[in-house]
Amino acid sequence: MPNYGFAIDLRKCIGCHACTIACKAEHQIPIGVNRCWVKTVEKGMFPETQRFFFPVLCNQCVEAPCVRICPTNALYKRRDGIVDLNGESCIGCRACMEACPYDQLFIDPNTHTAEKCNFCANRVENKLLPACVSVCPTECRIFGDLDDPTTEVSRIVQREAFMVRKPEKGTGPKVFYLGAEESVITPEASVRPLYYKEGQVHLRPVGAPMPDANDAGAPRVDYDVPHAKPWGVDMVLYLLFKAISTGAMLLAALMWMMGFDGPLTTIAAPAVSIVFITMTAVVLVIDLERPERFFYILTRPNWRSWMVWGAYFLTAHGALSLAWLTAGWFGMDSTMDRLVLPTVIVAVLATSYTGFLFAQGLARDLWQGPAAAIDLIAQSGAAGSASLLIVAVLMRAGGVDALPLLGWVLAGSISAHLVILAFEQLLAPSPTRHHELAVATILRGAYARLFWGVAIVGGGLLPVALLFTFGVQSGAGVAGAAAVLALAGGAAWEYIWVEAGQSVPLS
Repeated sequence: MPNYGFAIDLRKCIGCHACTIACKAEHQIPIGVNRCWVKTVEKGMFPETQRFFFPVLCNQCVEAPCVRICPTNALYKRRDGIVDLNGESCIGCRACMEACPYDQLFIDPNTHTAEKCNFCANRVENKLLPACVSVCPTECRIFGDLDDPTTEVSRIVQREAFMVRKPEKGTGPKVFYLGAEESVITPEASVRPLYYKEGQVHLRPVGAPMPDANDAGAPRVDYDVPHAKPWGVDMVLYLLFKAISTGAMLLAALMWMMGFDGPLTTIAAPAVSIVFITMTAVVLVIDLERPERFFYILTRPNWRSWMVWGAYFLTAHGALSLAWLTAGWFGMDSTMDRLVLPTVIVAVLATSYTGFLFAQGLARDLWQGPAAAIDLIAQSGAAGSASLLIVAVLMRAGGVDALPLLGWVLAGSISAHLVILAFEQLLAPSPTRHHELAVATILRGAYARLFWGVAIVGGGLLPVALLFTFGVQSGAGVAGAAAVLALAGGAAWEYIWVEAGQSVPLS
């Protein structure tokens, strides 16, 4: 079988956008979205200026991160190496958009499913060149079988110096650029004063490099597509609701082992867990572009995707919460003893898997690494103990005995979360420029006030200070205030983490 790839000679590209138009016409791509486009970067000051054109398209990666993260196998690799998409299986979760380091996937506004370049597989199968190649006036696009030594693209790759986009990601891109300028091929190397879309001027993305006042001739993006943020407030609500649900159930199981057998442990905690895991599921389904297909995650699973594993973890967590509530309601102590271990294990898995899911979002450097999964457990402990503290205060006599323990768990969980943030965001050096820019938006940029004011001080240090200074037994007001502040701080951090991770341009 052939192994198709592209070589693009940027020394020949004139930025005519014929490739973009041909692609739209061939595949009926709506206005506002593109399978391919030509990015433009300017450098220097008049009269000594340069303009660089950079055709952008799917890299058909050897190790395609979009295929790995897709929960329903809608994205798949053909035998000829082309990464294609079956729209009939797509649920519109937008996970593939988070995974692609090259910003090459989008949601088609007509079908509400993902869409991407597939090297015009429909034409290739009929021995025709891709549409963008056939219309290029300067023949800067060379397409062919990389494994056939007689093809021009194979000879170029074997004999000439080329560059690929983001080789550090290890995806094995199969689009090779000749004569690439660093400011064009590296998104973080150029400033972005503005960008244009459909005749309107938009502000640059919050994570884009700031213009250097001492170097007015620095490379600057003149034309590009808008930078997408596939996940938003819906993902923040999902993280918060899940943390409350898993944390409440985890604490209920641990408290049962410690001899707390009152209504807070047997009835209230599982009830809180069931309510919030249901809300989690509702948020996840509503957020899909094709919510009527939500069950495809269970019926067409891609076991390499953490989204699939998460769906099963959450389902198991909800079932165990219901079983715990039933056993507690009917006083089935022996059943609850048997439920403790699986409840603890599943609660930990259900809360921590999201860290691995976000890490599969290979495009976002802020989300890489194991610390996120550990931090999610700490956040779950904080959210669960805070919610149960509020319930215990409202129950009065029914939850008084558990107040000291819940207070210590809340203070300890918040402290662990703050320590992780200190090492991850403040002390550890950024491994990449992309990561550095994302962290900058948190510490000094668009999210700085929310980070320092709410996530760190108001929702972190202040509730810990209240708990250590006054103690939860000094009054319901102190415990309730600390719990509410902790939940607010947790929600603020979830929002910052989701938004800042997506703030840096990818193309």
